[in-house]
Amino acid sequence: MADTQRWGRPGSAVAIGVPRASRSPLVRLRKWLGGSYAPYFYVAPFFVVFLAFFAYPVAYSFYVSLHHWSGVGPMRPVGLGNYSFVLSDSLWWDAVKTTGLLWLLVIPAGLLLSLIIAVVWNRPRFRGRNAALVMYILPTVVSIVAASEIFRILYDPTSGPINVVLGGLHLPTIPFLTSVPWARVGLALVRLWESVGLGALFFSAALQNISPELFEAAAVDGCGPVRQFFSITLPLLAGTVLFLTVVGTLYIFSLFAEPQLIMSNGGPDNGTVTVGLYLFQMVQGLDLGTASAVSFLMTLLMMIISIALFVGARRWTRA
Repeated sequence: MADTQRWGRPGSAVAIGVPRASRSPLVRLRKWLGGSYAPYFYVAPFFVVFLAFFAYPVAYSFYVSLHHWSGVGPMRPVGLGNYSFVLSDSLWWDAVKTTGLLWLLVIPAGLLLSLIIAVVWNRPRFRGRNAALVMYILPTVVSIVAASEIFRILYDPTSGPINVVLGGLHLPTIPFLTSVPWARVGLALVRLWESVGLGALFFSAALQNISPELFEAAAVDGCGPVRQFFSITLPLLAGTVLFLTVVGTLYIFSLFAEPQLIMSNGGPDNGTVTVGLYLFQMVQGLDLGTASAVSFLMTLLMMIISIALFVGARRWTRA
């Protein structure tokens, strides 16, 4: 007490309440974000594009699939009616069957031809590599409309070059445009022409990344060329095979221009109507609700097939 009186201080401290300045919402937001807006400004363009061109269209398409709508006027809610209509439509199941047959005709043969071409192209003594490269890439830069018109002329039953040559050799002609089985084979040949060159280019790049030391060590151990191909080359090409298979599957499911232009809108007798052409016909008929339902069913099918391919590829590489 004496010390406090000597220094002129009060004997007891009195607390004085000072009001704390309230923080603005922007300051609190900045603190919650970690003290800086900069990282979020950097990633903002991606999220803006993602929301505007993917998330919103997908959500709106699903909303439309639950309605009957022709593109103009009010929407009429139908619930899951569009999905039940598609799943009960025989043409839809015929389109799924045709798409599956095209997959079986195109994907295995395309992978095999692409791999053979890539192996031949990568041989040290192969000549004309630049010319072959141009031939590989040429189908990918040709317009689908132009290519379809060319194949339609080739497949013509009376004046097409293929049937003219066969007739000149006194061989039976091939009804590419009038027979359902041959029309599917014709579509498969078009797709092979479009995809084999690009697949060979991917296989060629993958083969060049395989170390020659692996083959030298295998040769020292007594492995011949065939054993080296199946024990070294193919396992190391598993990623490329999976990539080309998935991309080819997506393209087969979205195929619609070729059967529409070459086979006259899925003819003969709707035998070449693919899932993609079925969707295009719904859009062309302004049945946008059913078209949206078809697009989601297509997505579901492609997801199932892609997952099965990934699981199969993982088991193959582990084996």
